[in-house]
Amino acid sequence: MRFSFKLLLLLFPAFLLLSCPCIGTARADDSLLLYSGAGLRQPVEEVVRLFQSETGIKVRIDFAGSGRLMARYLASGKGDVFLPGSHYYVNKLKDKGELTWSRQVVLHVPVVGFPLSGKVKISSFTDLTKPGLKVGLGDPKAMALGRTAEDILTASGLREGVLKNTVVRAATVKQLVLYLLKGNVDAAIVARADVVQKKDKLGMIEIDPSWYKPEIVTAAILKASKQKKKAKKLAVFISSPEAVKVFNRYGFLPVK
Repeated sequence: MRFSFKLLLLLFPAFLLLSCPCIGTARADDSLLLYSGAGLRQPVEEVVRLFQSETGIKVRIDFAGSGRLMARYLASGKGDVFLPGSHYYVNKLKDKGELTWSRQVVLHVPVVGFPLSGKVKISSFTDLTKPGLKVGLGDPKAMALGRTAEDILTASGLREGVLKNTVVRAATVKQLVLYLLKGNVDAAIVARADVVQKKDKLGMIEIDPSWYKPEIVTAAILKASKQKKKAKKLAVFISSPEAVKVFNRYGFLPVK
């Protein structure tokens, strides 16, 4: 018993170090959680690096389809800044009283993308109805551009013909681009920015602007944020002229 008591005294300080949450992990929650649409990955990563360098504030980024990000936030009740590929999801959270501030950043414009090495020639939107053509579309429940694609199909009057050729519904724009690069599909409705970033391998056809409303990338502060001052700094930075220039370089258009 005497030996055990002495051993306990020796181990007690170590036990305190291991059990006390304030040792070694005190700053683990100081980083901000940014929910970002998957199609924004490259400019967002660059913008966040600039932000961290200028402010010293750490940022964790969760990339996924905008619909999935919204669902994750509502299920977890955790997060600081929301940056979906469409203002639609910002409005959804605003209606639920889950936002405290928002600002438009850039436009997310759709185009028909196709592999430059593809065997099928794509010269117009009507070509998406060619027999045997393999088309990729976004899932409207998972991603902003998927919803836009639905509007485009309806307005074009070619919905049935395009849907007959649709072989895949992707959860993110990046998945659609990957299908194009691998030749799994001959054409897909993707973001202009994604084609610009792969212009050595992908070509694009502009889509009649009367067929859709451009998606507006919007930065918003989440109600659940426990670091609202830091979150405001991040959201303001993402929508600043400096950050918008970064988005422009990646093919995103300025908000008019």
